[in-house]
Amino acid sequence: MTLDPSVLPAAIAGDRPAREALVAAHGRRVFGMCRRLDPHPEDAYQEIWEKVFRSLARFDTTSGPPLQAWITTVARRHLVDRHRRRTVRGEVVDLELAPPTEPEAPAHVERAELLERLEAALDDLPEAQRFVVVQHHVHGCDLATLSADSGLPVGTLKSRLHRGRARLAALLGRST
Repeated sequence: MTLDPSVLPAAIAGDRPAREALVAAHGRRVFGMCRRLDPHPEDAYQEIWEKVFRSLARFDTTSGPPLQAWITTVARRHLVDRHRRRTVRGEVVDLELAPPTEPEAPAHVERAELLERLEAALDDLPEAQRFVVVQHHVHGCDLATLSADSGLPVGTLKSRLHRGRARLAALLGRST
């Protein structure tokens, strides 16, 4: 599908119909990639379009690649990042525990034991790693905000988060 040349500047400016035209023109290709490469294609698809629209103003219409190639590259890189996060992080354990309706139910006992082990493992982390892990995974604070609040570079926070997760995995693996 060929786009009208006025669609791109309008989409950059945030015009909803122009953005819908971009999705209509390139959405099938992006969703096909998501369906083949991600276990949660709908989530990946939404994230990719959010990223495309946030980055659209940086798209070089004069000397860069065609728009279709650029969108495909954004999608591919995002899907690779999602895959890496899944393989590195593994299963995410929710730290919230609703009070059990049946205190003796085996699932609640197992979950309570897991949370107890997780809290003990968090206590064993070095303070800097524990801070980033708890802020990011428990409180949902993104690294950019955490960087602005703490004055630490994002790269430092990423390193601490990675090391903290690896240490948690080792600690939880030993206590199984």
